[in-house]
Amino acid sequence: MNNLKLIVFTLLLVFFITLIHFQKGQIFALFDQGLGNFTTQIEGQDFPKTLIDTTGIKFILKKTPVRIISATLATDHMLSGLINPQRLVAVSSYVDTPSMSNIVGFFDKSIYRTQGEIESMLVLQPDLVFVASYSNPETVRYLLRSGIAIVRLSEFNSFADIFNNIRIIANVTDTKAAGETMIVDLQKRIAFIKMQVKDKKPPRVLYYDLNGYSVGGNSLMDEAIQLSGGINVTNDVLADGENKISEELAISLQPDVIVMNQWIFNQAEGQVSPRTILKNKKAWADVPAVKNNHIYAVPGTWLRSVSQHRIKGVEAIAQLLHPAIESYPEKINVH
Repeated sequence: MNNLKLIVFTLLLVFFITLIHFQKGQIFALFDQGLGNFTTQIEGQDFPKTLIDTTGIKFILKKTPVRIISATLATDHMLSGLINPQRLVAVSSYVDTPSMSNIVGFFDKSIYRTQGEIESMLVLQPDLVFVASYSNPETVRYLLRSGIAIVRLSEFNSFADIFNNIRIIANVTDTKAAGETMIVDLQKRIAFIKMQVKDKKPPRVLYYDLNGYSVGGNSLMDEAIQLSGGINVTNDVLADGENKISEELAISLQPDVIVMNQWIFNQAEGQVSPRTILKNKKAWADVPAVKNNHIYAVPGTWLRSVSQHRIKGVEAIAQLLHPAIESYPEKINVH
């Protein structure tokens, strides 16, 4: 009898494991934040459009949305350059944070600031909500159940991803022309930088955060360093994306230039710049970047943005690596 129970239990276990395996896309896509491509697929050139979530859930967007919630800072940024702000009923709470946002003060205070709380989002009765792969999975799960159309973005590793995200947002908000204009502006600025640095000797660059983080390949920072005419010294040392790096390893790479995140630096409040902190560390004294005073702190709002504003970080790094290059003569279309 015990053997029979064991056999039945084993068969049931195998059955449920198999079931979960085949249903994983629908069940776990709601909870695995940042793992894989969860970007919403869009069908239809004109309205109505069909929005297909990675879970397989479909939404029909019958007409141009006029009550939009942007629940991420990235979409706040991109929407600021694409649509009339009057179409927004909510933006993310981060949009007013100076250390994170490039558009502080752009959106009127009458537009609700959301922290992703589902109750307040539902009360606003949106016809479209923008979320991301890193959004609160509970919020996404309830939104999917609510029947409200959502667009989920999940790729943020390159300028190609930024272009694709702009096109997705422009597509569902009926602002394709504005989206292409934004992309062309970015492409021109990138081409302008590449043209000026192509024949210059590339310095070896380390991106370093005082919290002990740097970046490997397949990341916007790695691409930014390369576009700026530099060599990312951690490209083949660390895994793709952002990773922890020991101080010993960072020092051993002996970079010519160190780029740091000026995330918390506020000179008006008397805070010490991260470059000053690093420069005063004795262990770093013999690193070429330190000896030659080539440590630079660039605003984190530029270095960390996954929107059109990321180009500002590339331009800043390029001019630090190659001071003789010119600035782009036109302003980027950011609003």
